[in-house]
Amino acid sequence: MRKKNGKISLRQLCVSALLIAFDVIFTRLLALNTPLVKMGFGFAAVAVCAMLYGPAWAALTAALGDLAGALLFPTGAYFPGFTLTAALTGLIFGLCLHRRPVRWGSAFLAAFLNCLLVTLVLNTAQIVIFFHASLEVLLASRVPQFFIMTAVQTAVIRALGVSPQLLAQIRGENEKKP
Repeated sequence: MRKKNGKISLRQLCVSALLIAFDVIFTRLLALNTPLVKMGFGFAAVAVCAMLYGPAWAALTAALGDLAGALLFPTGAYFPGFTLTAALTGLIFGLCLHRRPVRWGSAFLAAFLNCLLVTLVLNTAQIVIFFHASLEVLLASRVPQFFIMTAVQTAVIRALGVSPQLLAQIRGENEKKP
């Protein structure tokens, strides 16, 4: 967390750097990536960052993770709209998960909003614009992805939110505040 003087702690920078690396690995290397469908676990790193540091920091971390992934493991031309939607994922997760107990309801809300607004609506619209793809064809493949990833994200976020190690980290960070 931030110190009293407004500076970011070295611990926060190091943890965030690790989470960016995990995001890149889980999104670019250990995921199903096609031009139309992406299914991976990069969201988990962003969710952890959101739980620990809040919406703004999670948005920045997610954007940096997307940018690093696009530079290191490109899957086509870089399009900044996807970096903005990655940041939106961090913002949504931070608003739903930071300083709150991660129950099934909050995990579902975070996953549902992310999958609906970011994946199904915004990313689909960007793919239609950027690749001149057919909206009907995209929706046929992305609607099932929406349901699958909403369930997967809900379960993973809930599991992370009740992890004793992560809970201890969150409590430890919060107890240092004045």
